[in-house]
Amino acid sequence: MFKIVLEKLSSSRPARKLAVVVLCSVFIAQLVLLLPLLWTRYHQSVDSAIEHEHNALQNIVTYSPPETLLNPQGLINDSMIGLLLTDTAGNPVVTQGELPEFESLGQHGSRSRKNRSGSIDVLWFLDSSKGRVLAAARIYTGDIFTVAVVYTLLVVVASLLIGIIAALVTLWGTNRSYIHPVANLTSKLRDSRENSQGKVPDKIDYAESEDLNGLADEYNSLIEAQQRAARQVKVKQQYLEFAAHHDPLTHLPNRLMFEDKLKQTVSNAVENDESFVVFLVDLDNFKFFNDQYGHLVGDKMVAEIGNRLQSMMHDIDLVARLDGDEFVVIQKNVGDRQAAKEIARRVMNISTAPYEYRGFTLKAAVSVGISCFPIDVHGDQDEELMGEEIVNNAAVALQEAKSNGKNQYQMFNEKMRSRLTARISLEQDLKIALQEGQFEVYYQPKVNINTRQVTGAEALVRWKHPTKGFISPEVFVPVAEEAGMIIELGEWILRTACKETRKLQQLGFHTLNIAVNISTVQFTDGNLLPMVSKALKDSMLPPEFLELEITESAVMHDPEEVINSLHELSRFGLGLAIDDFGTGYSSLAYLKRFPVHTLKIDRAFITDISSDNDDVAIVEAVLGLGKHFNMKVVAEGVEDEDQLEFLQTQGCDIAQGYYISKPMPVAMYLAWLRKWPQGVQGVDNPGNVLSLPTHKKRFGT
Repeated sequence: MFKIVLEKLSSSRPARKLAVVVLCSVFIAQLVLLLPLLWTRYHQSVDSAIEHEHNALQNIVTYSPPETLLNPQGLINDSMIGLLLTDTAGNPVVTQGELPEFESLGQHGSRSRKNRSGSIDVLWFLDSSKGRVLAAARIYTGDIFTVAVVYTLLVVVASLLIGIIAALVTLWGTNRSYIHPVANLTSKLRDSRENSQGKVPDKIDYAESEDLNGLADEYNSLIEAQQRAARQVKVKQQYLEFAAHHDPLTHLPNRLMFEDKLKQTVSNAVENDESFVVFLVDLDNFKFFNDQYGHLVGDKMVAEIGNRLQSMMHDIDLVARLDGDEFVVIQKNVGDRQAAKEIARRVMNISTAPYEYRGFTLKAAVSVGISCFPIDVHGDQDEELMGEEIVNNAAVALQEAKSNGKNQYQMFNEKMRSRLTARISLEQDLKIALQEGQFEVYYQPKVNINTRQVTGAEALVRWKHPTKGFISPEVFVPVAEEAGMIIELGEWILRTACKETRKLQQLGFHTLNIAVNISTVQFTDGNLLPMVSKALKDSMLPPEFLELEITESAVMHDPEEVINSLHELSRFGLGLAIDDFGTGYSSLAYLKRFPVHTLKIDRAFITDISSDNDDVAIVEAVLGLGKHFNMKVVAEGVEDEDQLEFLQTQGCDIAQGYYISKPMPVAMYLAWLRKWPQGVQGVDNPGNVLSLPTHKKRFGT
C-alpha cells in the first residue's frame, strides 16, 4: 500500500503539496500547543526546587540549635550550591559554597536572578528565634533544564512522527477518495478518445465518486453537444456535397457531376467495348417565354421538364441540367441509331406535353441533338477528349436542329463535323482579319427615283481573305455575331463609312449621305449611341447625313426598349430606317410609335414585281404605309427599267440595286459619282431631269 501511496505521491503534485501541508500543519500545531506547556512545566520545576530549599532552610533556622548554623555542612546539598546567612544585625553568620551575587541586600521580600552557570540566586527573609535573618542562596537548575530539553526533544520527535502519520493518512485518503477516482476517470476518458478513431468520443459510464460524477456528467454533456454538432456538420456537408453536384432548381445532377459521370461512362465503355448515346435537350425560344410569362413561370417550366425527364430514369441512365434551359441525357447500350432516335422522340414527347400552371396552359418546344459513342468520336485520343468530343458533337447536332426550324431532333454526322470545323476555322480567320485590317467598306449608291439624282449610298462590308478570296457577308456576319466580334466590326464599319463620306463631301458632294447597317447585337448592346456619337465627332460628319438601318427582327426584339433607344437616336439628329421590311414580323401598332424616317422594301418583293401580282400588292401596301406614316420608301434590288418605272408610278422615293450600280470601294464610288449624269442631289441642278439609260450594265461596275 505504501508503495502505491508513494507512487501516487510522486505522480501527483497536488497530493504532494497536500501531504506537506498536512505534515507541517500537524507538526507546527503540536509545537504551538506543547512547547508552552513544557516551558511552564520547566518554570514550575524551578520554582518547586526553590520553594523546597526555602522551606528546608526555614526549618533549619527555626528549629535547629544555634550550633547547627555554626556548622553549615548540612545546609549545602546538590540543589543549593551556595549560601550566605546574616544575623539580625546584618552580620554574616554562614558563608558556604558559591556565594550569590547581589549588589545590595534588600530588607523586604525575596528576589531571584539567573546566572550563566545554570543556577539561580535567590534572597529570602527567614524568621528565627532571635528575629528575622537574611539568606542569600544559589540554587542549581541545570538538571531541571536538561530534563526539560529532553522532554522538548521528545515532544518534537513525537510531533514529527504524528505529522508524518497524519500526512500518510491524508495521502491514503486522498488516493482513495480523489487520486484513484480521478485516475479511473482519466483512463475512461482516454479510452473513450482512443476508441473514437478520430471521431467524436462516446459518452462514459462513471459512478465511482460522487464528487467526480458532476465532472463525468459535464464531459458527457460536452460529448453529447459535440455529437449534435457533428451530426449538424454531417448534414451540412451532405447538403453542400449535394448542392455542389446538383442543380438547385430541378435537383438534377449539374454540369460538374455530369462531367464526372461522363468520364466514368467513357472509361467503362472503352474498357468493356460498350456503346452509349448523349442527348442534348434545349428549350426553344426560352428567352421569349421568360419575357412573356415572367421568370417565375419560366423556372416552373424548367423544373417541370426536369421532373419529367427524371421520371424516365428507369429507362435511361442519367439526366442532368447543364445550363438555364439545357439538359443532357445519357443512355447506355443503345443498339443502333434507330433506337437512339426512338429515345429522342420519347424525350421530346414527354418534354412538350402541355401542363396547367396558375391558369396558364403551358407547352414547351424543345430541340434535341444526338451523338453516339463510339461511332461519332475519334478513337485515337484519350478518354477525356473523347468525352468532350461526344458532347460537342451533340451540341453541333442541337444547333443543326435549331437552324432547321427547331422543335426537332438531329443525329450528328460527318457533314456537321465538317461545317463545325469550317466554322471554327472561319472564326479564327475573322479574328485575324480584324487584327490585320482585311475588311473594306463598299458603297452601293441610292438615287431619287423622281429626280434620278444620287442621294447617298449604303455602306456594305467586304472581306477579301488572303487565300480564299472574297467571302460573302452572308457567311461571315452570322459567325461574327455569334462569336461576339460584330461589335468591333460594326464600329469599324461605322467609323470608316462616316470618315470616307465626309471626305466625299469635302470634295464637293456636300449633301451625300450614308446608310450603315446595325446588327441586332449592336442594337441591344446598350453602347450604340456613344459609339455613333464618337464616330460622328471623329469624322466631323453632321448627324443628318448618317442613316442607321435596323432589321425588322431587331426592331421587334424588344419593342418598348427599342422605342426608347430609337427616340434617343432620333433626337441626336440621325436618320433611321427599317431594313428588309416585310420579311420579318412587325406590329403596325408599334410601327406608328417608332421615330423611323425610312422603310426599305426587301429585294424579294422587287425581283418579280413585273410578273407577280402578290409582290405588286405587297409593294403597294408598303408604299401606302410609308405615305401614311410620312416615311421615305427605298426599294432594294432594282434590276431593270421596268421595275424602276413601276416604282416611280407607285410613288416610291429612292431606288437601289444593280441597275444603278453594284457595291464598290470608295475610289470607284468617287469616280462613279463624277460620271453619273444627274449628279448628286443638292449639288447639280435638280431640275435637269434625264431618263436613265435602258441598258443596266452601262452604269454597273
